[in-house]
Amino acid sequence: MTLPRKSMAAAATLALISFLASGCSSQSTTPPGTPSSGKPATTSSPSSEDEEAQGSRAKAVLETISPDDPKFVESGLERVSDGVHARSSLKKGAAYEVSVACVGTGTVSLVIGGKAPQPIACDGTSASQRVQNSPAELPIDITATPGATGMVAWQITAT
Repeated sequence: MTLPRKSMAAAATLALISFLASGCSSQSTTPPGTPSSGKPATTSSPSSEDEEAQGSRAKAVLETISPDDPKFVESGLERVSDGVHARSSLKKGAAYEVSVACVGTGTVSLVIGGKAPQPIACDGTSASQRVQNSPAELPIDITATPGATGMVAWQITAT
């Protein structure tokens, strides 16, 4: 009677080891930090949008003119933390409008052509500044204020 009991115990032990080994060695497709709900953990901004969504919203606020329109000069999209440091070649003496939209939190500081900084809230609305009698090269600097996050879009159009 002891022989069958040992065989059963050995078989059960082998089955348990096989089960545990296959469970431990299988590759999981769930990334580290995933909560039990199965959704990946994210570190999103208070607006709970990711950068791609914030960038899309910021660009949409400014897309009132097509890049094919003769009045369109240039545009861009950057992370607030990276800022914008553009040197735009323009027709000297012409009039332009610089529009900026920021989506995220906090504010950014807009400086056009070395003039006084203009605060822009990262609330998804646009702000514009006219440039009369422009230089041949117009510096545009947009920098984050402490704690600001999100995406900032900018556009230059001829007026």
